[in-house]
Amino acid sequence: MPKTLLFFLAMTGSTIALGQSKLKKNNSVKDWVSLASSLDSASFEKQINPESYAITAVDWTKIEKWKQDKNIQGDSLFKMLSNWNFYSTPKQTGVICKFQTQVDTNYTVPYFVYIPKNYNPAQKTILLVYYKGGWLSRKNFPKDYAKEIVTDNPTFSYLDDYNIIEIFPALKNDLAIYGNYGYAHLSNMITETRKRFNIDDNKIFLSGFSDGGKTVYNVSYLTQTTFACFYPINGAIVSPPYFPNWLNRPVFSFVATKDELTDYKSIRTKAAYANKIGADWIYWELSGKGHFYFPYAKDILTTLFTHMNVTSRNPLSKRLVYDRGFNDEANFKGVDWLQIKVNTKKLPSRFHTTDTIQTFSGSGEERNYRYGENIGQARAECFNNTYFITTSQVDKVTIYISPLMVNLDLPVRIVINEKEVFNARVDYEKEFMINNFMSNFDRAQIFVNKVEITVEE
Repeated sequence: MPKTLLFFLAMTGSTIALGQSKLKKNNSVKDWVSLASSLDSASFEKQINPESYAITAVDWTKIEKWKQDKNIQGDSLFKMLSNWNFYSTPKQTGVICKFQTQVDTNYTVPYFVYIPKNYNPAQKTILLVYYKGGWLSRKNFPKDYAKEIVTDNPTFSYLDDYNIIEIFPALKNDLAIYGNYGYAHLSNMITETRKRFNIDDNKIFLSGFSDGGKTVYNVSYLTQTTFACFYPINGAIVSPPYFPNWLNRPVFSFVATKDELTDYKSIRTKAAYANKIGADWIYWELSGKGHFYFPYAKDILTTLFTHMNVTSRNPLSKRLVYDRGFNDEANFKGVDWLQIKVNTKKLPSRFHTTDTIQTFSGSGEERNYRYGENIGQARAECFNNTYFITTSQVDKVTIYISPLMVNLDLPVRIVINEKEVFNARVDYEKEFMINNFMSNFDRAQIFVNKVEITVEE
């Protein structure tokens, strides 16, 4: 779908016996809807054990052998990782599986994955991550949290029709994306799913409703690298965002004008400003509709799923921007091949950008503010084997190197704030390449080395 300023649309087989229910060998989302209504929680959870469907941990000895094999050169290893296609065939498809992810040393949480009935491990498949609403106040998982992938997830009924794998997180308040575990939780779920299933790395999408919509907005300007597009539904932007970061990835917002929890003008004005500076943000205003979108979900979701089909990520864009007001080396470092370390105590450089944002709060009060103060900023472009970067209030820049962006047979140049700071050959580094690859399992965005530069402003 083309870039647009503001987009308004008016809204006017064999079986396994399970007590009184049956799960077909080639089942579908409709069968799971029936099971969720007929089984108690314990019986339902018994049906979502991945071992029942021969979905087990992946054997990584092959990659370790590649790393140790001195006959495999860096360029060959790059091609082998890019073309990784060693995925097992599930005994059944059209199944929900419950997995566990470890978000820190002592904390493991569950999440759910639906494998559509037409999933083929030989073919790359779209991945949707969906965050439900009404969970940010939860201190614990409710009794029927496993069933929520069916009972509190309007996207579920579309997954077979569009052949999409879905991650549905189990959610409570300490897993908020701006909390202690939120980003690690999201990142780990996606990486582990990439390792188990043949995911199209350039077609990973994030959507969510209400509290989930807040999550989508936070991720959309903080941690964009993994995603092709963001789809918040009746969510709120809860803190002043880093507007320039939206130039890296598209956003498609669904906003109800009668939302009881968030005033639509808050989102409308932010979308308008982001588009003014060059973002690709589609804003769909749902006239006369209320917060809970389930009664009109079909209108939203048919558009959302159609848009996913025609949207893909550019994993190695030649132009990137990244702003951030704080340092979090574990989670929020940058986007794609550009990372920065911020120092807001530095005086702003002559490249620093500020502007007045005219917007509204979530409750509809006019709330204008000055953007850009005490925010580290970087603008980067790669052209003709040279990275041209301008920064302000930044101590360090790290450039991740891809042979699909620069010719490694020639020197790589880095120019920061109009001064050449690096001019040398950069070679493949096998251990770095494998460690980076295993951390995210992104076959479309493999980096073979990195260059770190201390910035003098």
